[in-house]
Amino acid sequence: MSMVVVDKYKKVPLLTKLLISMVIGIILGAVFGESVVIIRPLGTVFLNLLKMAALPLIVVNLISGISALDDPKLFGKIGIKIMLYYFFTTFIAIVLGLVLGTIIKPGVGFVLQGSYEQTIETIPSFGDTIIGLIPSNIFEALSNGKFDQIVVFSAFIGITMLFLNKKDRDILKTGVDSLANLFNKLVGIIMGYAPIGICALMACTVGTYGAQLGGFLAKYLGASYLCVFAQLIVYSILLLTFGKRNPLWFFKKASPLIVTALSTSSSLACVPVGIECADNMKIPRSISGFTIPLGSQVNKDGNGMMLAITFLFAAQAIGAPITLDMMIKAILISLILTTGAGGVPGGGIVTIAIVIDAFGLPLEVVGIISGIFALIDMVYTMMNCLGDLVGTYIVAYVERDHIKWVEDSSNDIEM
Repeated sequence: MSMVVVDKYKKVPLLTKLLISMVIGIILGAVFGESVVIIRPLGTVFLNLLKMAALPLIVVNLISGISALDDPKLFGKIGIKIMLYYFFTTFIAIVLGLVLGTIIKPGVGFVLQGSYEQTIETIPSFGDTIIGLIPSNIFEALSNGKFDQIVVFSAFIGITMLFLNKKDRDILKTGVDSLANLFNKLVGIIMGYAPIGICALMACTVGTYGAQLGGFLAKYLGASYLCVFAQLIVYSILLLTFGKRNPLWFFKKASPLIVTALSTSSSLACVPVGIECADNMKIPRSISGFTIPLGSQVNKDGNGMMLAITFLFAAQAIGAPITLDMMIKAILISLILTTGAGGVPGGGIVTIAIVIDAFGLPLEVVGIISGIFALIDMVYTMMNCLGDLVGTYIVAYVERDHIKWVEDSSNDIEM
């Protein structure tokens, strides 16, 4: 009897398992509240397993993907296109955050109380951002988990392989491809545990933060979620225009990535899942193995939205006048902090503090947002990861005549 149940479970699609586990997690969190955190270790195990696989997966897939392009000029074309896409979508995300934040006014009527103390980092210059991406010691970068530097180093190795003689390149590429297959299989094994991990993570998030959804914070969350929806429309337009693809088909294929991002709130942990989704779309590893790891470090659409809305929230809360010059400054600062996010220690909370301090606004806002950060971080992480995958598909489609890609001709939009 038990074997029959196991066999039936194995036949259930992964997406169905993930969606069911997420719903169960939400229900558990709503019913048991904060006491549900007792199952947090189950989620932490899943998160750590993904991060464990992410570092070697990024290195071998990035090297394998770039070396598979054969022509350095093709790598240059793909690199320029994906960076232009990343810059454009992040800019649009920041502008959307400012526009919707101005319309919804999440900070109007909010009364600031108490205080918040934070050591503010300075806004990194463009030069510092570039320098911070280049490792002086790759072993130090590997041991300290400096993924932006690891991505750059791996890209250099992949490019260098393009200039080797055919014999040496083929030998190295065979080894790297075998390692890529090994770690891809490892990710597949880890995803077998995903339903349990995702259920635990969602339950803990809802149980811990569910009681804080009332009042003016609901307006802040509403503005954030509406901005995410607007960015999804932007992605849909880009897919239709440049990828000639039905967005519903794309979002269905990307569902495992969406669910994993919502539950883990970790762009790094989602890199293996994003590459797997790209595989299911028949996108060659020569593209996805380069663009998705790169995007996990430099493409932060969700972070751009977060910084824009939080800036307006703080300004509106104290009744500060918001001028066009301030808006432009907010856009530029947000672009620096998102594109160079790898050079800013501490993650989202620190970047929020930098923006708030840059305009002389009360740092107390940072403490307030920290209280519900998990609820916004999950959707913004989803946008970061989904944006990487959209860009990967579009670049692969545009370069389809120069790469080995048998495009998935199915256009099934049934959900």
